[in-house]
Amino acid sequence: MGKHLSYAGRMELIRSVLFGMVQFWLSIFPMPENVINQITCMCKNFLWTGNTVRNKFALVTWKHICLPKNEGGLGLYDIKARNNCFIAKQLWSIHLKYDSILIRWVHHFYLQDTTIWVVPFQRSSSPLWKSLISLQDQLLEDCEGQTKVIFMMQS
Repeated sequence: MGKHLSYAGRMELIRSVLFGMVQFWLSIFPMPENVINQITCMCKNFLWTGNTVRNKFALVTWKHICLPKNEGGLGLYDIKARNNCFIAKQLWSIHLKYDSILIRWVHHFYLQDTTIWVVPFQRSSSPLWKSLISLQDQLLEDCEGQTKVIFMMQS
């Protein structure tokens, strides 16, 4: 049925249905890179051909499609960036010590008497915790320290 839709119809289907389901899972779990690449590939193929399996030469790069509409894109979001955004939101919740069962458990099991910004990486940790610490390390490196990361996340 997808081949009978216009580009605009396929775009709206991707935006409302596919990306809506992906966003739900991104808000809960860190998505592995290969899964993100497969989802992106399926969306690209569906947009240009109406079929998730068959591909053809794209008229516009996916990077430009994911730009906001006011910058000339079609307003889709980059799945990897969105995933990092949700992980950063969880980091911020842990930093602020929101009162939820998950945050209390993280403070009891992983942090005990320290903060999220100084906890070391452990190979035996869960995938969620590994992605949290990996993003935390990346933020600390990019922002050159804990105080700049906290300032950036507050604004």
